[in-house]
Amino acid sequence: MRIIAGAAKGLPIRVPQGEVRPTQDRVREALFNILGPLVDGARVLDLFCGSGSVGIEALSRGAASARMVDAARTSCAMAKENLQRSRLPGGSVTQSDCLQFVKRDAGKYDLIFADPPYCKAPGDRDMIAEILTDRLHELLAPGGYFIAEAQLGYGVGDAHSRDFPGWEIVDTRTYGKNTILFYRHSPQTI
Repeated sequence: MRIIAGAAKGLPIRVPQGEVRPTQDRVREALFNILGPLVDGARVLDLFCGSGSVGIEALSRGAASARMVDAARTSCAMAKENLQRSRLPGGSVTQSDCLQFVKRDAGKYDLIFADPPYCKAPGDRDMIAEILTDRLHELLAPGGYFIAEAQLGYGVGDAHSRDFPGWEIVDTRTYGKNTILFYRHSPQTI
């Protein structure tokens, strides 16, 4: 793994051993090519950050800040190490359960990324659905995007269960078994 473009282009990203499944280089490259100029100057939140590759990629491409959050101590340590090696300003790493973080954070973000453990079978916990039904919209700046990575199959990865009240899917891209969903908050009128 490496940073694809920008100020830290080519920087190797170390990945914690274990159950971390980092966003593949080609998927990250496609994601940031889609976002293009929206990244420049953006305030970014990277939930379930793992190695920190998405947050660091955003900083490398001109984001003003990137807050990376993960519950695992080893992931946070690796994300901090990768961030320090990048020498990019504006990054921070927070060790926290991501769902609890969303409930208590008071920040405003232009781009919020989430790449939680995949919902692979009926009955698996669908963390993307949990985040979308919580107060995530309060953290999203006007005109901002929530971008989620899921595996095709169950939960949000099922084409029939991607709709959530107050959220609109504006784009969906599929790369092998992985799908990237781009959401915008659409306040409901009463």
